[in-house]
Amino acid sequence: MLTVIKRIGCALAAVCICVGVSACSKDDMTPMEKVQKQLSEMESCICTATVTRISNKGETTYETKQYNRSTGEYRLEITAPESMAGNFTVYDGKTVSQYNAATGETVELELPDGQKGNELFPCSFVRNYLQSEDVAVDTSVSLDESKCTVLEAVIPGGNRYIATEKMWVDNETLLPLKFVIYDEDGGERYVIIYNEFQYNPEIDDSVFKA
Repeated sequence: MLTVIKRIGCALAAVCICVGVSACSKDDMTPMEKVQKQLSEMESCICTATVTRISNKGETTYETKQYNRSTGEYRLEITAPESMAGNFTVYDGKTVSQYNAATGETVELELPDGQKGNELFPCSFVRNYLQSEDVAVDTSVSLDESKCTVLEAVIPGGNRYIATEKMWVDNETLLPLKFVIYDEDGGERYVIIYNEFQYNPEIDDSVFKA
């Protein structure tokens, strides 16, 4: 069932409004409500993911390990292909830095004003989703053998190459399975398949240092 929701932030706050003094139990919630609640409570995550970048020159695929906080900090490590293994990009809340394992050099990246390079990360998607005026939700999508809820959001900033995004979340485990970023014409630009995903782990500040 495809549903369009306006001002989802307000809707989430009302997910568990119950009559009288009774509380809304998880068993009483719809799959969409469970997924939204789980994502809205995500303060950090660690995941391994296969990232495919698609451009007019073709496709490039990387195996990655990602660390992310809802406050914005992130770290993306490349684990494959072998030629790039050990490279990583980090954002400590102020500066985006990139480490090259082959040379041992770390450089600070200059990004356009207002950008942090965090578009590939789950917490960024959740923030965009909660802030979007209009969002689409489909609660009956099949992905492999899983029934999923698909959430869609607009990426702020007006970049024609990364305009909208969708996340597929398993209705049973509530774990993200797939994340796709689209250009303004609806073409896929990044396809991310999550292999492992952990909600709200403790992440030491040193992880986000170059």
